[in-house]
Amino acid sequence: MTARETTLRWFIASSVILAGWRLLTTAAYLLLGPPLETPFPLTQVFFYLSKAFLGGLFWPISLLIEGIFNPLGWLFYPW
Repeated sequence: MTARETTLRWFIASSVILAGWRLLTTAAYLLLGPPLETPFPLTQVFFYLSKAFLGGLFWPISLLIEGIFNPLGWLFYPW
């Protein structure tokens, strides 16, 4: 196995792990956090889950955009 294949496997594994972690923290926030007080709660739930998934999947871009100012908040989204 070449170095390129190894780094690609590590990148894919880290993307899947980060996406799963952010989805878990978002699900915990939605289940145990404050109630959603919007007129469309299902839309808010979908927004939180999709932002958590896509932020974990495309973590280099997401970390540069919003994680540079609050890395702990990025890791434990949406807290």
